[in-house]
Amino acid sequence: MAMELATLELGLDISFGDKELLALALTHPSATNEAPEEFPESNQRLEFLGDALIDFVVAQELFRCLPEATEGDLTELRSAIVRRETLARVARDLSLGLSLHLGQGEEESGGRDRESNLAATLEAVVGAFLLDQGHEAAWDLTLRLLQPDLEQA
Repeated sequence: MAMELATLELGLDISFGDKELLALALTHPSATNEAPEEFPESNQRLEFLGDALIDFVVAQELFRCLPEATEGDLTELRSAIVRRETLARVARDLSLGLSLHLGQGEEESGGRDRESNLAATLEAVVGAFLLDQGHEAAWDLTLRLLQPDLEQA
């Protein structure tokens, strides 16, 4: 597992001080349900935190870059960037699905490539990085991951 985490960090161009936070970010609830002794906690709380940060980073960046845009325009653009499909595409580009800890049922039903799992995992990784490295580093990571989508907006 250490090699898997190191490969993921290399792909993200980041380094976690607390590798357990990264491992937790990769733990789907199905793994917790099927193997609670090995995976006592899932990534859902980290997903919550990462989702909030991603939403805020994108909102502030759009606000800063588009001074003439209306509130409605900004909301629409933010929604287009932070939607499940966009986050799943970014996660897929980073091969996050390969690193997921899944229960057997989720694995067999194609969970590694399911958009909801990929988007949630990306949010959890951002949340874990926020806790591990702080606001500024997580902000920079979020901008870097979503830069093409922000530029397109």
